[in-house]
Amino acid sequence: MGASTVDDPIDFLEPEHIDDPATFLSRVRDRDPVAWSTRHRAWVITGHPELEAAFRDRRLTTERMAAFKARQHGTRAEALQRAIELLDGWMLFHEPPTHTRLRAPLNRQFTPKAVAHLTADIDEIAVDLLQRMEAHTRVDLVEAFAHELPARVIARLFGVRDHDRAWLADWSEKFGVVVFGAVNRSDYEETARAAGAEFGDRLGPLMDQYRREPANNLISLLLASEGQPDGLSSAELLGACSLLLFAGHDTTSSLLGSATLALLDQPDAADQFRTMGSDPGNDSPELHLAIEELLRHAAPAKAMMRQVAETHERSGHVLQEGDTVFMTIMAANRDPRVFDQPDRLVLDRSPNPHLTFGLGHHFCLGAALARLEARIA
Repeated sequence: MGASTVDDPIDFLEPEHIDDPATFLSRVRDRDPVAWSTRHRAWVITGHPELEAAFRDRRLTTERMAAFKARQHGTRAEALQRAIELLDGWMLFHEPPTHTRLRAPLNRQFTPKAVAHLTADIDEIAVDLLQRMEAHTRVDLVEAFAHELPARVIARLFGVRDHDRAWLADWSEKFGVVVFGAVNRSDYEETARAAGAEFGDRLGPLMDQYRREPANNLISLLLASEGQPDGLSSAELLGACSLLLFAGHDTTSSLLGSATLALLDQPDAADQFRTMGSDPGNDSPELHLAIEELLRHAAPAKAMMRQVAETHERSGHVLQEGDTVFMTIMAANRDPRVFDQPDRLVLDRSPNPHLTFGLGHHFCLGAALARLEARIA
């Protein structure tokens, strides 16, 4: 296990650190971009070059489902059973060759060219939501827009009927309790049990429908691999759908809210952003640069986790097999060694080597779709 110091400041749960994580992480990075946290019993990587190297290092693995299952006992194990069955199908928690097999049916569906055909649909959804917002004097942006837009986009991709799409955003919020390990909630087991059961109960009949009558949607595409050599099992299909629905909703929803807040906090940047045009067909280089800067500054995934699969040295420290590693994207994206004025929105920043979507074989499958949704929104 890692070394520690008596004066260990790395506690993500301190109220002041929750209120101002960027300043806290900056202090951690300045002290040591690869540091051990006694509080969390994990290594914390906060430097950009250090994190870039870590993302590409196969000695750091995402395979931790076996350890997660082993920690569950009694009523908690029962409550998490169906949620764990879904998570087992997430390519995110596997390494090659399983990761490669789970990702293969979808690789061509999320390229920039492949998602471009959704432009008109996303524009239609965004306009409808904004018109609904105009009818109110006060409105919650996250509830009325940031949650709704990606949920509707994912629903269309999956062929979910309009009258059934409302459950997607609610399910994503509930399943987030499991994904983000909110074990201190008094209703953790109840929420985990409901989220696991609800997904299969909702999506199962829809999958049966598209088995009988395939259509032009992602569910039908995934079902085409069912039973094929190296194809997905029925359980893996359900898991893959849950990953796409959760990740496609939760991360984009977070980006829309956080990016809006960042612009409100920096009025000069907001004024500059408005001059870039509101036409969804606007595909200018300036707008693309601005979206990349918002992705850097307001990264929806603040950190990812890895396990050390092989003992090795990193930045002067020995990481032992089995250690946990926090890949702190938020800190790396504001590393002054790489980014000038890292805490400011510089909408024409170029180059902008942010790590928001990760790197290597785990690079975010939905990156092109998230960029498109953000540009239109």
